[in-house]
Amino acid sequence: MAGVFLALFVYDGVLRPLLAGLVALPVIPGGLNTLTVILLLFSLWHASYALGVRLTLVFFAITAVTSWIFEEIGVATGLIYGPYHYTSTLGPWLGSVPVLIPLAWFMMVYPSYVVANLIVDGSPVGTPGGRGHLVGLALLGALVMTAWDLVVDPILSGPTFGAWVWETGGPYYGVPVQNYLGWIVTTFTVYLLYRSVERRWTPQPVGPLSLGPSGMPVLAYAAMMLANLLSGAAPAALAVIAPVAMGMPVVAAFVRLVSPSGGAARKGASRLP
Repeated sequence: MAGVFLALFVYDGVLRPLLAGLVALPVIPGGLNTLTVILLLFSLWHASYALGVRLTLVFFAITAVTSWIFEEIGVATGLIYGPYHYTSTLGPWLGSVPVLIPLAWFMMVYPSYVVANLIVDGSPVGTPGGRGHLVGLALLGALVMTAWDLVVDPILSGPTFGAWVWETGGPYYGVPVQNYLGWIVTTFTVYLLYRSVERRWTPQPVGPLSLGPSGMPVLAYAAMMLANLLSGAAPAALAVIAPVAMGMPVVAAFVRLVSPSGGAARKGASRLP
């Protein structure tokens, strides 16, 4: 089922805009909000397969609650990401933050977690080693996740979508540098909390984490990059920024995925008790 959700996202977010000049393909209703939910369902379904239901629920809860708290404080004070506020674009609210926002955090927190795991350990899941290794994995995951915001924030806060407004602007397409530091802190906190649990509750994959299942979250991360670039609202320079910021982690993860050491790590992960 995770493959179905990923295929739907790739179809509407990548293939349909890519082929728009050649053929008019049917549009999935709901636009940005629907695509967010589709990729969220992919992340939840795939995580349930790779981690087991219990760890997936813990990961989702930590991500949703932590990100909502950081966002709520951020909107109220401007201390975390810089002064900003949300518009009505993203739908219903929970406090000062649209409900879709904490859901969207997990949508990409999970693929970024897999990308970081593959780069460092050659395995899609798990937190082996000591505390230093845990912190290193959490920091890399935070950087991989924040790389996405280098691409998506200029689009969604720009004039086409206007999902949120930077009240004092900033040097990067109107986005303050503080925002990216806030993203690193937020996602590092999420990964630190989750990986601390994961060290005690070993992932319980439903099936073997072979090349296909292990690579799907990396493909989802890459598909999000392409969907952002094909949104019709991306500043021209993002065509260079995105392949560097998001493309490099994708390439590194895929290299590890197909390498002999990555294959050995996947086989070990598939035998987790």
